[in-house]
Amino acid sequence: MTVPFLFVFIWCGNAFSDDSNIQDIYKISMENRLLELEAKAAAKPVTYVVLDLISKKMYLKIRGVTLKEFDIADSDTIGIGQLDESYSLVTVKAIFAPKRKEIKPPDQKKDEKPPTTTQEVDSYSVEDMPSNYTLILNKGLSISVSQHFKGNFLLSPLNYINKKMGRLWNSSKLLWSYLKKTPFIKILAVMSKDDARAFYWALPEKAEFIIIGQP
Repeated sequence: MTVPFLFVFIWCGNAFSDDSNIQDIYKISMENRLLELEAKAAAKPVTYVVLDLISKKMYLKIRGVTLKEFDIADSDTIGIGQLDESYSLVTVKAIFAPKRKEIKPPDQKKDEKPPTTTQEVDSYSVEDMPSNYTLILNKGLSISVSQHFKGNFLLSPLNYINKKMGRLWNSSKLLWSYLKKTPFIKILAVMSKDDARAFYWALPEKAEFIIIGQP
């Protein structure tokens, strides 16, 4: 019994080792590809976005330096065809778009200290920004950003309902695009209310998007 047991043990060990090596190779390959894509975007002194669908994060960057990181609570992708690695922002659509174009801090009281952290500044600078909107990019891609409900067990089911309703609505658009033979891919990104608002405010016009970790 000893020899068969050792054979099985060695075989399983090699199988797990091979899986680990494949994951390492994929990770290194993805990191190298990201460096290649960022090298092109970083050649210009403009802000661009990196959307990582595996780690569920969005990064606002300039010349390879991360300005701000945004967490994605949940995501989904629906559409026809494969995602490309790079896109350009065309426009942003929101039902309740903000009217102001610049940040104006609130009036301070005489003895009140000014905010000292980015979080404190963001808390008053983006509170009137929308938390639900759609980014329209070129080549038939759109990214729907919606608010993640948390902190109340009565609100938590809304996340499930919103996801199912969003997928149902986009499935009908997918069918229509198929019949018209037009490109259609949509990424659904659910973020915290503060992150969704901050990303809306920080996103520059005509921003370049790099998408990695495609499903």
